[in-house]
Formats: sequence, structure tokens, C-alpha cells
Amino acid sequence: MSMRLDRKYITIVFTVAIIAFPIIIGFYMLNKVVDLEEIMVTKTQVSPELVTIQGGFGDSIRKYHGYNITHHDHSLFIQIKGSKLPIGGHKDFNISFSNTYGNIDEIYLLGHDNAKRKIWPNP
Repeated sequence: MSMRLDRKYITIVFTVAIIAFPIIIGFYMLNKVVDLEEIMVTKTQVSPELVTIQGGFGDSIRKYHGYNITHHDHSLFIQIKGSKLPIGGHKDFNISFSNTYGNIDEIYLLGHDNAKRKIWPNP
């Protein structure tokens, strides 16, 4: 009887691991900050009401999955998140958000290890 319980327990643990591993890896890959060299910004507009950033990726596989914004001393820092998984997302990005930051002097893309690239005003 004990041998059956051990085998059943091992089977359940193995099955859960097989299901959980791809899900965990997928979530990690969907929320990965994209390298600055892979991001192409085509348009940036700033008004007192709205900030809009449009662009895409140099990598034909990458899909857009979101962004993070931080604000410091009249500068915005934006991290673009993407994935190489063929699940959801878009090839191009169109980010628009209300300008609740007041006077914005500069906008930077923020990459890994706080690497940054100025995108507005024109570098």
C-alpha cells in the first residue's frame, strides 16, 4: 500500500511541476524589460494634458507587453516590457497616458541596470 501512495505522490508532484514550470517561465519572459538597442521610437509628443510615445522593435519576434513609468526632477523614465513568446502582445507600441507630472523637460527610455536613452526632446 505504501508503494502505491509513494508512486501516486511522485506522479502528482511531477505533473504539477510539468504544468507550473512553463507558466512561471512564460510570466517571467512576458514581463522582461527590453534592451534599449532593440527599441525604435518613431514619435514622441508631450502636451500639458497627454504624453504619447509610438514605436516598435528591431527584433521581428519581440512583442510589446506593457511599460513602467518613473518620474524624477521634471524627467520621465519609461521601461518598455516585451517578450519573444508568440503569445499575445503587439509588434508595435502606442503608449498614451495623462500628463499628471506637470512640466516635463526630458523623457528617457530606461533599460537594464538603469541604462538610459533620451527620446525627447530630440536627442
